[in-house]
Amino acid sequence: MADNLSFYERPSDSRSIAIVGVPIEIGSDERGLAKAPRAILDAGLEKVVTSLGNDVVSTEMIPCPKPTRAVTSGKAKYLEEIAEISRATCATVERSVKHGEMVVALGGDHAMAIGTISGAACALQAEGRSLGVIYIDAHPDCNTHETSITGNIHGHVTAALMGHGHSLLTGIGGTQRKVAPENFLYIGLKDFDPLEIDYLRREKAKVVTMLDITERGLSRAILAIDALRHKVDTIWVSMDMDSIDEADAPGVGLEMPGGLTRREVLGLAQYIGKTCKLTGFDLVEILPAKDKERKTVQLALELAARFLGGEYGWYQSQYMQNYRDTNVFDVESARVEK
Repeated sequence: MADNLSFYERPSDSRSIAIVGVPIEIGSDERGLAKAPRAILDAGLEKVVTSLGNDVVSTEMIPCPKPTRAVTSGKAKYLEEIAEISRATCATVERSVKHGEMVVALGGDHAMAIGTISGAACALQAEGRSLGVIYIDAHPDCNTHETSITGNIHGHVTAALMGHGHSLLTGIGGTQRKVAPENFLYIGLKDFDPLEIDYLRREKAKVVTMLDITERGLSRAILAIDALRHKVDTIWVSMDMDSIDEADAPGVGLEMPGGLTRREVLGLAQYIGKTCKLTGFDLVEILPAKDKERKTVQLALELAARFLGGEYGWYQSQYMQNYRDTNVFDVESARVEK
């Protein structure tokens, strides 16, 4: 960064973007999450991506089965089906990353991240490069089939990626450990299952809790992001929308009182998008049926723009666009004339 104003400049480079939708909801007890990828696309995701100077090279939707049987208990519900979805997702993301494309992945529930992050990790491991993960969530999702209370696999994601849990999940992509614990950064955690705290301590993963953010704002998170980005070659961000306070993100499966504020989460996304080299990111756990005035989907679009290094808020997308549509103004020529 040249100075603090650099955060507000448009991205100077154009990237090839692969959009991958994973309409999965069987990793959760909530029904309706499968509609989120289409809702985000219909709200204008491609326009957001291209408005920042990027090219959308592909938009692919991973086939996901709907719940066909009643599952109310068990330590790993829909295990075989989720493993199959994860393998397909992994292959799609791995191919895109190998082609040099940045991946924007749309869920569905957070179980999809087993496939997306595995795909990125496998592509990078083949090149001898390391992957870091910034996991923005109210929940650490580090249960396994041996520790889970609910049996919902969207709560097994990070343990599986670090090589712990059922072999059908840890074996996605062919290697057991996709991300080293020291290359995991959790931000926004506030709700833990009893054994998850033990797991995080044992694995020595870096955690920035909501209490940390309440106490010191984003300073600890920014320091942790800086430490991670200097340690790894590239980063994947997994953004769970239920980490955001229910006032700003009402359309999620698990509404979160006391979560990240709109300003905090947009600030995080902006800092990450401007300072980190990203391979891709997830946007997960949006429940369109509960999304009043599409508030959560619109925030997801703003977050996508921030992760891509730009902005797409009201000022850029509506107010100034009206002037661009009615006035001919060449920004580059104006700079030359100055």
